[in-house]
Amino acid sequence: MAKILIACLGFLCLFSSAFAADEAAQKKEELARLKKQAAQKQEELKKYRAQEAAISKEISALESRKAATLREKNKLESDINYVEQTILSTEDKRAALERSMPMWRGVMADELADFYLTPHCAWCPGEDSPEEELFLERVLTHKAEFFVALKEENEAAKQKIYDFEARNKKLLAQSSQIEQKQKVITTNFLKKQKDLNLTKKKAAQIREEINELNKSARALDDLLAKFEKQRKAAAAKQQAKADAAAKKAGTTAKKQSSIAKIDVPRNSLPWPVKGQVISKFGKEYRRDLNTWIFRDGIKIAAKAGEPVRSVDAGDVIYAGPFRSYGNVVIVDHGKGFFTIYGFLSRIDAIVGEKLQRGRSIGTAGLDTQQSSGTGRYAVYFETRQGTTAVDPMDWLQKI
Repeated sequence: MAKILIACLGFLCLFSSAFAADEAAQKKEELARLKKQAAQKQEELKKYRAQEAAISKEISALESRKAATLREKNKLESDINYVEQTILSTEDKRAALERSMPMWRGVMADELADFYLTPHCAWCPGEDSPEEELFLERVLTHKAEFFVALKEENEAAKQKIYDFEARNKKLLAQSSQIEQKQKVITTNFLKKQKDLNLTKKKAAQIREEINELNKSARALDDLLAKFEKQRKAAAAKQQAKADAAAKKAGTTAKKQSSIAKIDVPRNSLPWPVKGQVISKFGKEYRRDLNTWIFRDGIKIAAKAGEPVRSVDAGDVIYAGPFRSYGNVVIVDHGKGFFTIYGFLSRIDAIVGEKLQRGRSIGTAGLDTQQSSGTGRYAVYFETRQGTTAVDPMDWLQKI
């Protein structure tokens, strides 16, 4: 008989040790999960910082291109002014030549007719000597050449004006292209500046979200750890009473497990509200924030003021505001099984109240969780096995 008792005691010690080891493993696993979530958030923050640096670099490059384009535009404008001034001065010169041409044409015609077509007597008194006539012939030849040169210069001036007008037209087209290019660069610059501001804002939101989620998760873990400790203490006290009563009666009390347990069949719990799941348990990608958010519960869409009901019978152990979860009610369903209801616009339950399954505990309110909020009427719902968050979808009825 003594051997049997010793064997039983040894088995119980081993069984208790196994439970303690299992609980320690669960705690360690939960801590590792939280650390992993924090590390992933830090990686996301690093990514946003890298994006911010890249955009800043692009903005610097755009500023350089913008300055180069402005210099190019200023040079083109200077060239255009030069061409326009040259056109004006050449046009004035050409106009003066054009005005003088009839006068020179008349003078040359009169002098040539007088010299070559009018008969002269070499020995008449008052007539020019051969030397003087040779000089006059050379003067007339020079004047004729000068008249031809004037005509050529006039034609060259016209061509020059035409060439400068063509160049001016080309420069104006280039200037228009530069202005268009400048507009594109300015538009891109402003867009990049906007992207940079948005990235900075998102990075700030992520930092704030990391801090708030971590603080809220730690605070909720601490609160549930406190309730779990109280539950275990109460269970140990009840076990001690049972052991004492059994010893007095000469019998052996049944050992109660202290391991947290959700003592209901899977997919058997009614929903706190009827609605679509808009945020899932665990890792969720937010496209608007370009980041991942980690949650210990789910968000269920609801109508404004819709009653929120307890999914099972239990005791209300918390009712009031709780950090980023808004108004919260926590229900202890026994054996380490807790449910948490957040975003309540009104609380209709009090601490210590015993609830039946389906009892209304409040009404649905707005999801206003900073950067990860949906802005919709919803209910935040968590299922806890002890201090460990488990996916509520494994326990809620399938719909």
